[in-house]
Amino acid sequence: MRSDRQVSTIRLVAEAVRLASGLAVKEITLFSGEVDRIARVVSAWTLWGGTIVLLACVSGFLLLMALVKGLGWLIGSEAVAAVIGAAPFAAAAILLTVWGLRKMDVRR
Repeated sequence: MRSDRQVSTIRLVAEAVRLASGLAVKEITLFSGEVDRIARVVSAWTLWGGTIVLLACVSGFLLLMALVKGLGWLIGSEAVAAVIGAAPFAAAAILLTVWGLRKMDVRR
């Protein structure tokens, strides 16, 4: 037969476990809500950032096309204007290729 002290200790432990499990459920619910809110905020900012980058790229392309058309009208040849407009990009591609090949050199 158990004494009253053992029974009260068992009841206290059982009550502590019950309260701890209730607290854990509340903490998990709160954490889940916070994670959902943070995910919504991050996805909204990412969407806005992607939209801004996309619009900047499209705007830059349209500006480049307008400059090439204007230069073609000034010099009388749109083909020459296109070569002039593409020359900086071709030079950058060549420089990046040379730099990349030097970085990938296995002798270093």
